Amino acid sequence: MDLLIKAALLSLLLLLNGCSTVGKSVMLGATVGGIAGDAMGNNQNLQGGGGFGMVIGAGIGGLISYLAFKEKEKKSTSDKLNPISKSVEDEFPFLTKPKIRSVIIPDTIEGNKFIKSHKVFILEDAGSWSKD
Repeated sequence: MDLLIKAALLSLLLLLNGCSTVGKSVMLGATVGGIAGDAMGNNQNLQGGGGFGMVIGAGIGGLISYLAFKEKEKKSTSDKLNPISKSVEDEFPFLTKPKIRSVIIPDTIEGNKFIKSHKVFILEDAGSWSKD
C-alpha cells in the first residue's frame, strides 16, 4: 500500500473514533498496529515481511486497544456507581490548614543521660471549619 493511502486510512479511522465502541477501538488499534507492522516488515527486506509484520502488528494492536477499552469502560462504570454531586460538595465546609512551628532542641546532658538534638513540632493553630 502506498504511504499516502495508509496515512489517509489512519486519519479517517482516527476521525471516526469519536464515539468509541469496542469494535471501533479494536479496529483502530488493529489498523495502527497493522500499518506499523507492515512498515517494519518492509524495512527488513525479506520476502513477505510486510504481510507478516502487518498480521502480527494488527493482532497486537487490536489486543492492546481491546484491553485499554475494557479498562476505560470499567473505570467509567465505577464512576457512575459512585457519583459525587458538585452541589452536595459545595454544601459542606472544609478545614483550613493548621499552623505548625518547629523548634530544634540542641544536644543536652541531664545527669547521666545524653539527649541528642531533635525537632519538636508545636501546633499553634489546629485549623478550623471554613466555607471560603
